[in-house]
Amino acid sequence: NPRVSGEDQELLTTQYTERAVSFIEKNKDKPFFVYLPHSMVHVPLYVSDKFKGKSGAGLFGDVMMEVDWSVGRILDTLRKNDLAKNTLVLFTSDNGPWLNYGDHAGSAAPLREGKGTMFDGGCREPTLAWWPGVIPPGSVCREPAMTIDLLPTIAHLAGAKLPKRRIDGKNVWPLFTDDKAKSPHEAYYFYYGNQLQAVRSGKWKLHFPHGYRTMAGKPGGTGGIPTKYSQAKIGLSLFDLSKDVGESKDVKENHPEVTARLSALGA
Repeated sequence: NPRVSGEDQELLTTQYTERAVSFIEKNKDKPFFVYLPHSMVHVPLYVSDKFKGKSGAGLFGDVMMEVDWSVGRILDTLRKNDLAKNTLVLFTSDNGPWLNYGDHAGSAAPLREGKGTMFDGGCREPTLAWWPGVIPPGSVCREPAMTIDLLPTIAHLAGAKLPKRRIDGKNVWPLFTDDKAKSPHEAYYFYYGNQLQAVRSGKWKLHFPHGYRTMAGKPGGTGGIPTKYSQAKIGLSLFDLSKDVGESKDVKENHPEVTARLSALGA
């Protein structure tokens, strides 16, 4: 709709949800795939009347409350149609908070920085996986994985063939069901545009010298109006994420062998 208005956008989450539920209902008797990328909580934020002012956490909280309702509707639909035990549901995001939007941005604390950076505050996202009877309830996986791994993982579950061309992702299904499983990747690579800015291997993350945007301790904007970022630079820096999730203490001098190995991976 090229003439979409603010009032129209208030209905987006509801409309997306209704479309997804309808699709599931129509395809309940055969295999299906639903990809539901909500517009919210990306700015500009909009929420329907049924959640406006209900969260007690401002507009951002109201919008999150409605997204949570959306997930609940979809799970209820799967249960109602006896599909829960044969359906994998994944919930995640693509990046961290857009910090210069302030009260419309959320927070990645205690992770460092936010959207538009390759610090963990910008690219590390929680992921929830739900498959009753298959994924152990209440289980936690602390191994890293990436959305690049979803295609080969889902293809494995469905018995589908992967593309003949080379892809970067790998099947990480054991991470969902086995608390002793380890990542099949030697390392993950973090690019911003065409620039390789960091490499992660296990608990270690090495940043190569690069510039990045930062709020530098300043507050973000209010009411959907962003403030300006500052620019900063980081030199070659090694962080132990098992002890320092905020990527604040450079330990490359204490671990030259790790620095050399990760530097070679990024060469």
